[in-house]
Amino acid sequence: MLDSAPVIIGLLLFMGTRDTVRKAWQITQVHLKKLIWYGALPSFFVIVVSSGYLAYQYNSLRHSSLFSQEPGPNMIDNFKVLWGYASSYPGLALGLALTAAFFLFGYTIFPPVFHGALIHALNRIRLYEPIKGSMQAGMRHFFPMFEFSLLSGVFGVTTLFTQSSFILLWWGEKIYFVALPILLFIAIVGFVISFLFTYAEYYIVLHDKKLIRAAMDSSVLVVSNLRKTFLVFVLMMLIGARIVLNVILVLLIPMVVVAAATYFATLFFSAFGFIFIGSFALIVLGVSAYLFGLFHIFATAVWTLTFGMLNEDQEEQKKTEPSEASVMEA
Repeated sequence: MLDSAPVIIGLLLFMGTRDTVRKAWQITQVHLKKLIWYGALPSFFVIVVSSGYLAYQYNSLRHSSLFSQEPGPNMIDNFKVLWGYASSYPGLALGLALTAAFFLFGYTIFPPVFHGALIHALNRIRLYEPIKGSMQAGMRHFFPMFEFSLLSGVFGVTTLFTQSSFILLWWGEKIYFVALPILLFIAIVGFVISFLFTYAEYYIVLHDKKLIRAAMDSSVLVVSNLRKTFLVFVLMMLIGARIVLNVILVLLIPMVVVAAATYFATLFFSAFGFIFIGSFALIVLGVSAYLFGLFHIFATAVWTLTFGMLNEDQEEQKKTEPSEASVMEA
């Protein structure tokens, strides 16, 4: 009977985790019209910037010595070409520069603000309260949320991919394979840190805590509820709400857009061709931003419900501890 106790506890925790995921999906479906902008708008900027970055990496790898016998243009040559276009077409260059600045601004500012607003709104829904004031909460917590994004971004997949690409392009395969164990170690450390800081953003938004304190409290909450947090994490991986959709929507769809735009650009050199390319790209990017935002809302709802439940359990334990101590003294 004692040997089966861990199995029974594990099954009960798994059932509770599955109920949390089911409730999060119900919240996403019922309140989608109110919440979709919290996920879709920042996702649009992230996908557009990711598309440009992937296009740059693709061209860099294609013209590198790894895939081409002839040496491709370096950064100085690219700068000279861009400067020549800017000198010949100053109006077009200014418009492109302003457009790039606009998307970089949205890529930097919108995700922390809207993610904080989404956490606040989902917590209000969990408590059966109106979601008014969620955007104000997101803007109020922008700086600690932005600091957390910088901290987590140091060990993020994008940063490691950038470092790997830089080493491979500029220093060659030999140095890359020498640095590969270091990159893998950084990836493992980053995974552990990200797991420990799972609830840091929720402490920031829902408890008004600073970054360091939120990270410490998140680590304590994860360690004290390791099995519950790990089960939620595993179940989310099985669903694929974060892992698979990140790969498909952030990597595959932008590459399809870039490939399609390049293909049609070789066929059409008229105004109709550019209008068609632009319309097609906006439609695909809009659909991918909607889907990515949908599952971002769902994943945030799962963690918001989990965080709220674990905090309530902690508060109940704190209330019962004095009474238990008094009983022991008696």
